Amino acid sequence: MIALLIFMCAAIIGYDILFRRVPNGVLLLSLLAHAGYFSVTGHGITGIDMSQSLIGGVVGLLIFLPLYMWRVMGAGDVKFLIVLGVLLGGGGLISTWLIGSLLAGVHAIAFYFLGTWMAMMPLGLQRLMQQMESSAMYQRVLNARQGRQGIPYAAYLAIAVIFYLIRTWGKKKKI
Repeated sequence: MIALLIFMCAAIIGYDILFRRVPNGVLLLSLLAHAGYFSVTGHGITGIDMSQSLIGGVVGLLIFLPLYMWRVMGAGDVKFLIVLGVLLGGGGLISTWLIGSLLAGVHAIAFYFLGTWMAMMPLGLQRLMQQMESSAMYQRVLNARQGRQGIPYAAYLAIAVIFYLIRTWGKKKKI
């Protein structure tokens, strides 16, 4: 079932990078699979028990919903974090949140300095980037985003989840 989580993360990475959205269907499918796995095995997809899953969801809700209300975070990012809390428990949620935030922070710093770096790039590379920005494919992606901008935070969280799953793979969970 870990493969299902990795598939979910891959879908979110691609979708968030291209469209700056987190698909609700992927989140719902993950929750349904988690609930089904609970009903069959008595523990969640990642080996956590029901109390850990509920605590993770509540922690995600209490910490991240106010960030959405203050417009610090997008709704899709918050929904994804709450689902991660349910799937990974509180400890897994905090670990992936810290790693994902670090990755997003590196992205933000790189984007901030992009203007300075653009001035120092060779002219040929600048032209290539301009051609890519004016390409039909890139314009279709921009149209599909419907004006949404920003850092693909959910994609970085999904990368952190994959890292977390690989790091904890094979370790026995105490249930």
